[in-house]
Amino acid sequence: MKPAILLLAIGAFTLVASADAAPRLKPIMRDWKTQANQAEQILSGAAPYDQAALRQILTGMVSDARDIEAGITGSSANARAVKDRFSQFETDAAAALQAAAARDRARASFQRVAADCRSCHDALKN
Repeated sequence: MKPAILLLAIGAFTLVASADAAPRLKPIMRDWKTQANQAEQILSGAAPYDQAALRQILTGMVSDARDIEAGITGSSANARAVKDRFSQFETDAAAALQAAAARDRARASFQRVAADCRSCHDALKN
């Protein structure tokens, strides 16, 4: 993730209390959507299986999620909920990273990462 986008994300999450934060999440979600689409191409067989590229994508997602979690300092219920979402995303992306040596295992693990994305998207779009 680019530093400017990461700073935007951290700033958005420190203010997480309402739907007003959702528009500030869009650049991060767009970046992750692009990366997730690349991973899905690799995992579905639409592109050659490239373990190194998949590892790079997942490593970036884990790192980004960890950085975002660290930037959420609020103690409100909403801040904790967002932090929990990114903690789960980090855990699931790390599991997919651990499974990257085998396409079928990685694909199954990555489905949880994609579900995390959809879940957060749905929760914050309103």
